[in-house]
Amino acid sequence: MRIKPKIVISSYDDLKNPYYAGGGARAIHSIAKRLIKKYRVVIVTSKYPRSKDEIIDNVRYKRIGVSWAGPKLGQLVYHLFLVKTVLTEEFDLWAESFTPPFSTTFLPLFTKKPVVGLVHMLSSEDMIRKYKLPFSIVENFGLSFYKYFIVLSRVTRRKISDSNPKAHFFVIPNGVDLPNQIKVKKSKRVHILFIGRIEINQKGLDLLLKSFKLISSKVKKKLVIAGTGTTKEIHELRELVSSLDLTKDVELVGRVQGREWEKVLKAAWVVVIPSRFETFPLVALEALAYQSPVVCFDIEGLKWLPNTVSLKAKKFNTNQLAESILKLSSNSAARRRLLKDTSEFIAQHSWKNVATKYDNAFRSILSS
Repeated sequence: MRIKPKIVISSYDDLKNPYYAGGGARAIHSIAKRLIKKYRVVIVTSKYPRSKDEIIDNVRYKRIGVSWAGPKLGQLVYHLFLVKTVLTEEFDLWAESFTPPFSTTFLPLFTKKPVVGLVHMLSSEDMIRKYKLPFSIVENFGLSFYKYFIVLSRVTRRKISDSNPKAHFFVIPNGVDLPNQIKVKKSKRVHILFIGRIEINQKGLDLLLKSFKLISSKVKKKLVIAGTGTTKEIHELRELVSSLDLTKDVELVGRVQGREWEKVLKAAWVVVIPSRFETFPLVALEALAYQSPVVCFDIEGLKWLPNTVSLKAKKFNTNQLAESILKLSSNSAARRRLLKDTSEFIAQHSWKNVATKYDNAFRSILSS
């Protein structure tokens, strides 16, 4: 009997991480559980309080690092443990999902077996914006050691090519589970929704709240903010809501999973992605799959999202963001126009199709 190749996917974040549990973690799990018929798949993630090695949907999770470090120090510790793990773990191919603050862990230097850079996000640009330090020097140097990359968009491919022009790229966008035909009465669409990691600066939650303040008396719908983050970020978000006198108009519902996640999406009249920085936010596809149009800023990381299914405000212009939210909240015809082409666009991004592309990429690398 032929033994299936073993694929290790490393990612700091995972489905149960109390600080993040973001779209990248969901994407990796969605891919892994579809590849287990052809590969032995292990996902290596960071430890956190009460974490343990376990199996989820027949996918083995191995946690490394220390559980007490918290999110920022934990990422640095995770990088160190990742090197140790690549030296000791048996595998045929390793896919390294890049992790802040430097993105890469230089894993190709520590093994002769193929390592694929899995680029959900290049973090240096965001880190420079936040901390005014030259993270890009380490990131660009690290990128030069990888022979293979899986990137979500051609924009990311172009950026990496500047540091590593000889690399081989597979451009594979994120996917989405296609729900059964969504038919939700307009009366059930009761709120404006943000759903994602609670990180005020990167996710632009301050911009969202300032925009919503401008229209809260006109929109006649609550703003629901769903997601989790560090205690500090959640505290600052509550303080911001209070300082803008939006306590009655904004509801913070925390992490939503399973049926609760589906429930808040089905109840969304519009989903807002106010991020300052993104690469390929999974929530955009999920919103469209549940027949909610997307409002966002016109940033580079959302260029892949067509204007036929989204309404884009000028970058970080809170007045325009407010106008866009109000337009879709009060104009049913405008909302219908954006939803007209949604089904065709979403069908191209089913996880089944995405997993097939990953399978083809892994087979190509293993055979070479």
